[in-house]
Amino acid sequence: MERPLPWSGAYPSLVDHALFGLKSLLSCMVLSVAAVLPAIGGQPPGTPSPGHAAAFDRLAGRLERGELSPATQVQTKQVLARLDSLVPAGDARRALRYRYTYCVLGMDDQPAQGVAYAQQGIEDARRIDYADAEANFHYCKGAHQESLTTPRDALADYTAGIEVARHAENLRLVADGLSWRGNVQSLLGEPALGLVDFLQAQRDYEQAGETGEAELNLLNIAIAYRRMGEFVEARKYMDQSLTYAEQRHDLRQQMAVEAQLGFLESESSNQPSALRHFAAALALARGIGDREGLGSILLGQAEAFNLTGRYVEALAALDQAQSEFGQAADHSNQDMITLQRAEADAGLGHHAQAIAGYNKAEKLLQSSGNLRYLAELLDARARSQGALGHYAQAVVDLRRTIHVRAALDHNARRYNTTLMSYQFDTARRDQEDRRIKEESALQSRQLAAMQRARDWQSLAMLLGSLLLLGLVWQTLRQLRQSRRLHSLAMTDALTGTANRRRIEQVMAAAIREARQTGAPLTVIVLDIDHFKRINDLHGHQVGDRVLVRLVAACTDALRGFDCFGRVGGEEFLVILPQTALETGRLVAERLRERVIALELGDIAADLHVTISLGLAQLNDSAEALEGLLDRADRALYQAKAAGRNRVVLAESPASP
Repeated sequence: MERPLPWSGAYPSLVDHALFGLKSLLSCMVLSVAAVLPAIGGQPPGTPSPGHAAAFDRLAGRLERGELSPATQVQTKQVLARLDSLVPAGDARRALRYRYTYCVLGMDDQPAQGVAYAQQGIEDARRIDYADAEANFHYCKGAHQESLTTPRDALADYTAGIEVARHAENLRLVADGLSWRGNVQSLLGEPALGLVDFLQAQRDYEQAGETGEAELNLLNIAIAYRRMGEFVEARKYMDQSLTYAEQRHDLRQQMAVEAQLGFLESESSNQPSALRHFAAALALARGIGDREGLGSILLGQAEAFNLTGRYVEALAALDQAQSEFGQAADHSNQDMITLQRAEADAGLGHHAQAIAGYNKAEKLLQSSGNLRYLAELLDARARSQGALGHYAQAVVDLRRTIHVRAALDHNARRYNTTLMSYQFDTARRDQEDRRIKEESALQSRQLAAMQRARDWQSLAMLLGSLLLLGLVWQTLRQLRQSRRLHSLAMTDALTGTANRRRIEQVMAAAIREARQTGAPLTVIVLDIDHFKRINDLHGHQVGDRVLVRLVAACTDALRGFDCFGRVGGEEFLVILPQTALETGRLVAERLRERVIALELGDIAADLHVTISLGLAQLNDSAEALEGLLDRADRALYQAKAAGRNRVVLAESPASP
């Protein structure tokens, strides 16, 4: 029953997110601070000496890099006052930068005013064509919008800020927006989408040299893994994040990690450990005076109390959480508070009161669309309906629970597909980056060699160079010829893909590697359905063109380290190193769908093709290449016998 903590979920608390390193969000605006801040409680800048501009930049930079992280509200006000006093008179950009700092740090309990203030900042930034400031104020507006209504309403501003930052080619600012947006997606039941944003943000931070931001982003990654049920990965990242926080003496980050460890232990059904972590987080939150942090932690603690049957303590914790959120003007947690209160009432036997609470919580949950909490609500309400003898209503809720959980299972499979797609795209992008760097380095070396050659003007050196060039040319020519002959011997002449000899060599090497490392290895045998009919109806030239199109489509759909080859006629073999059978099935389905989608009307009217695929995984260290291929072939024949255009997995070989 977790609602995000201000610094780690969807960042509903601006002051906590700002103190979390400011995420590079401090930037500039054009309106005078003196004209705006008095109306919302800020102080106008004075008239400092010219040296104050450098001092302002140093202080703002320390906040941006997370080197300065005030722990209490009093310290926050002191930092704001100091930064305010350093704004040079008439300096529109630094005044705008201060205003953004104030938007993040000084308006934590004023979400409605914060939304309006940030919108004004966006307009002012556009007037002076300051893209960084515009992106920053989009992020600030989104964070206030989360507290004012729901996290879902903030997605548009986060996405708008990311696009502005990309246009400005500010890599760190793009990463900031990805972390904001990822937290909302993770919270709203799309943790895989959130994880993709977090992983990309991590790459961007590291590429930009922002090691501090990269360390802070580890907790975001941990939360996404936890929400996906990947508890081992989540704990690994949480432990790293806690270590960094303790090294920096960052109390807010320590509070965030302790709270997330509480949620992790609660979801792992270890409620005593969860309550210990929540207690540690509460102590830190009270020490730094963080009301929203207290509210979020108390909400998690209440859930743990409910799960251990301590319903009276759960109601007391919920009353405290309601009070803390109310004083912080945060209305985004009413659905979770109402749901937990209803579960406590049900635990105490007050089922009629609990059902009224469940009904109210269901209406509130409709705005967030979080299926995980909806399934929990429906299941709990069905039990209360049954306790009151309302069996018809209980059956309705149980049926809805089944449908919602089926949707959750579907989403879980979609999460894996999303992550696989991101990993494939990232691997390809990295490979392309390496290729470009290698080509650039080669060009640089060639240019340097040419420049050195120009320095030599004597005829003897020129003749020597010409001779050397002739020898090199001849050597390269012979090398190219040798490579061409080797390629012809290993390449299918029609399709340009690996031929039987080459694919079997790769297969043997892959089996050796799998046996040495223990990594899984899967192979796919596929062929074109009714290919003879195509040749008979349209001729062999059409059939050849179909083969070429199919090879191109399948090669494009595979990962960079997979190997695809033609073993004869319309039959092909795919080698999937380091891939288990179930993952191989996803790859096979992608190949099948790519072939179905082929447009072949330019080859022959109304021409469409499908393929059948058989998969087998190397199961035994003693299994030979022939045995593995034989099992894959049998699976292919089963696919043919079952009606074609399908994927069939081979059974494991029988034990001797």
